[in-house]
Amino acid sequence: MSLRISRSSHTWLMIGALTLVSSGLAAASRTAVPSPQQQPSAEATADANYPVFLRVCGDCHDASRVTATRRTKVDWEDVINTMASKGAAGSDEDFEAVLQYVLRYYGKVNVNRCVPAELVAVLQVTQKDAEAIIAYRKDKGDFANFDALSKVPGVDVKVLEAHKDAITF
Repeated sequence: MSLRISRSSHTWLMIGALTLVSSGLAAASRTAVPSPQQQPSAEATADANYPVFLRVCGDCHDASRVTATRRTKVDWEDVINTMASKGAAGSDEDFEAVLQYVLRYYGKVNVNRCVPAELVAVLQVTQKDAEAIIAYRKDKGDFANFDALSKVPGVDVKVLEAHKDAITF
Protein backbone atom coordinates (compact mmCIF):
# COMPACT_ATOMS: atom_id res chain seq x y z
CA MET A 1 0.00 0.00 0.00
CA SER A 2 1.45 3.36 -0.96
CA LEU A 3 0.72 6.56 0.90
CA ARG A 4 -0.14 9.48 -1.33
CA ILE A 5 0.07 12.95 0.11
CA SER A 6 -1.63 15.75 -1.75
CA ARG A 7 -0.08 19.17 -2.02
CA SER A 8 -2.51 20.57 0.58
CA SER A 9 -1.77 17.69 2.97
CA HIS A 10 1.95 18.27 2.47
CA THR A 11 1.48 21.96 3.32
CA TRP A 12 -0.36 21.11 6.52
CA LEU A 13 2.36 18.62 7.48
CA MET A 14 5.02 21.30 6.96
CA ILE A 15 3.06 23.82 9.03
CA GLY A 16 2.66 21.23 11.78
CA ALA A 17 6.36 20.37 11.72
CA LEU A 18 7.37 24.04 11.84
CA THR A 19 5.01 24.62 14.74
CA LEU A 20 6.54 21.73 16.68
CA VAL A 21 10.08 22.90 15.96
CA SER A 22 9.35 26.50 16.93
CA SER A 23 7.60 25.34 20.12
CA GLY A 24 10.62 23.24 21.00
CA LEU A 25 12.99 26.13 20.36
CA ALA A 26 10.88 28.46 22.49
CA ALA A 27 10.84 25.94 25.33
CA ALA A 28 14.59 25.39 25.03
CA SER A 29 15.28 29.11 25.17
CA ARG A 30 13.15 29.41 28.32
CA THR A 31 15.03 26.61 30.09
CA ALA A 32 18.43 27.97 29.07
CA VAL A 33 17.94 31.11 31.18
CA PRO A 34 19.22 30.53 34.72
CA SER A 35 16.72 30.99 37.53
CA PRO A 36 17.26 33.97 39.85
CA GLN A 37 18.75 31.68 42.49
CA GLN A 38 21.37 30.51 40.02
CA GLN A 39 22.52 34.04 39.27
CA PRO A 40 24.86 35.20 42.03
CA SER A 41 23.89 38.33 43.92
CA ALA A 42 26.12 41.38 43.98
CA GLU A 43 27.08 40.39 47.52
CA ALA A 44 28.04 36.88 46.37
CA THR A 45 30.21 38.14 43.52
CA ALA A 46 31.91 40.64 45.85
CA ASP A 47 32.81 37.87 48.32
CA ALA A 48 36.57 37.29 48.63
CA ASN A 49 36.02 33.57 47.98
CA TYR A 50 34.11 34.10 44.72
CA PRO A 51 37.21 34.14 42.45
CA VAL A 52 38.43 30.92 44.11
CA PHE A 53 35.00 29.35 43.60
CA LEU A 54 35.03 30.34 39.91
CA ARG A 55 38.57 29.06 39.39
CA VAL A 56 38.09 25.73 41.16
CA CYS A 57 34.55 24.95 40.02
CA GLY A 58 34.35 26.96 36.82
CA ASP A 59 37.06 25.01 35.01
CA CYS A 60 34.62 22.14 34.50
CA HIS A 61 31.17 23.58 35.22
CA ASP A 62 29.11 26.66 34.63
CA ALA A 63 28.83 28.26 38.08
CA SER A 64 25.03 28.32 37.84
CA ARG A 65 25.01 24.53 37.44
CA VAL A 66 26.99 24.11 40.64
CA THR A 67 24.74 26.41 42.65
CA ALA A 68 21.36 25.39 41.21
CA THR A 69 20.43 23.51 44.40
CA ARG A 70 20.90 24.46 48.03
CA ARG A 71 22.81 21.83 49.99
CA THR A 72 23.74 21.11 53.59
CA LYS A 73 27.33 21.31 54.77
CA VAL A 74 27.69 17.52 54.51
CA ASP A 75 26.22 17.56 51.00
CA TRP A 76 28.61 20.33 49.88
CA GLU A 77 31.56 18.49 51.42
CA ASP A 78 30.55 15.38 49.44
CA VAL A 79 30.30 17.40 46.21
CA ILE A 80 33.70 19.02 46.78
CA ASN A 81 35.34 15.69 47.69
CA THR A 82 33.85 14.07 44.59
CA MET A 83 35.10 16.88 42.36
CA ALA A 84 38.55 16.73 43.95
CA SER A 85 38.70 12.98 43.37
CA LYS A 86 37.78 13.59 39.72
CA GLY A 87 40.64 16.02 39.30
CA ALA A 88 39.39 19.46 40.33
CA ALA A 89 42.48 21.58 40.79
CA GLY A 90 42.96 23.39 44.07
CA SER A 91 44.75 23.36 47.37
CA ASP A 92 43.16 22.40 50.67
CA GLU A 93 42.78 26.13 51.34
CA ASP A 94 41.03 26.57 47.97
CA PHE A 95 38.57 23.78 48.71
CA GLU A 96 37.88 25.26 52.16
CA ALA A 97 37.27 28.68 50.56
CA VAL A 98 34.86 27.08 48.08
CA LEU A 99 33.04 25.33 50.94
CA GLN A 100 32.69 28.57 52.88
CA TYR A 101 31.43 30.37 49.77
CA VAL A 102 28.80 27.79 48.79
CA LEU A 103 27.61 27.43 52.38
CA ARG A 104 27.15 31.16 52.74
CA TYR A 105 25.25 31.71 49.50
CA TYR A 106 23.89 28.26 48.56
CA GLY A 107 23.81 26.42 51.86
CA LYS A 108 20.91 24.79 53.64
CA VAL A 109 20.66 24.06 57.34
CA ASN A 110 18.31 21.90 59.35
CA VAL A 111 17.79 23.97 62.49
CA ASN A 112 16.70 20.87 64.40
CA ARG A 113 19.94 18.95 63.73
CA CYS A 114 22.73 21.48 63.24
CA VAL A 115 25.48 22.87 65.42
CA PRO A 116 25.94 26.62 66.03
CA ALA A 117 28.76 26.94 63.48
CA GLU A 118 26.42 25.84 60.68
CA LEU A 119 23.86 28.47 61.67
CA VAL A 120 26.56 31.13 61.57
CA ALA A 121 27.91 29.96 58.20
CA VAL A 122 24.59 29.47 56.41
CA LEU A 123 22.17 31.90 58.05
CA GLN A 124 24.72 34.61 58.86
CA VAL A 125 23.45 34.92 62.42
CA THR A 126 25.84 35.90 65.19
CA GLN A 127 27.50 33.24 67.32
CA LYS A 128 25.38 34.48 70.24
CA ASP A 129 22.15 34.04 68.22
CA ALA A 130 23.24 30.60 67.00
CA GLU A 131 23.89 29.47 70.56
CA ALA A 132 20.52 30.90 71.66
CA ILE A 133 18.76 28.91 68.90
CA ILE A 134 20.49 25.68 69.93
CA ALA A 135 19.81 26.28 73.64
CA TYR A 136 16.14 27.03 72.93
CA ARG A 137 15.87 23.86 70.82
CA LYS A 138 17.42 21.77 73.60
CA ASP A 139 15.06 23.29 76.16
CA LYS A 140 11.80 23.36 74.16
CA GLY A 141 12.33 20.63 71.55
CA ASP A 142 12.52 20.72 67.77
CA PHE A 143 11.17 23.66 65.82
CA ALA A 144 8.03 22.82 63.87
CA ASN A 145 8.30 25.73 61.42
CA PHE A 146 9.66 29.20 60.85
CA ASP A 147 7.16 30.81 63.22
CA ALA A 148 8.44 28.62 66.05
CA LEU A 149 12.05 29.49 65.19
CA SER A 150 11.27 33.21 65.13
CA LYS A 151 10.12 33.01 68.77
CA VAL A 152 13.63 32.38 70.09
CA PRO A 153 14.18 35.33 72.47
CA GLY A 154 16.79 37.85 71.42
CA VAL A 155 17.42 36.42 67.94
CA ASP A 156 17.33 38.89 65.04
CA VAL A 157 14.29 37.67 63.10
CA LYS A 158 15.16 39.96 60.16
CA VAL A 159 18.37 37.99 59.60
CA LEU A 160 16.42 34.74 59.73
CA GLU A 161 13.83 36.13 57.28
CA ALA A 162 16.60 37.08 54.86
CA HIS A 163 17.78 33.46 54.82
CA LYS A 164 14.42 31.73 55.14
CA ASP A 165 14.94 29.71 51.95
CA ALA A 166 18.05 28.14 53.50
CA ILE A 167 16.21 26.81 56.57
CA THR A 168 14.78 23.31 56.90
CA PHE A 169 13.13 21.61 59.85
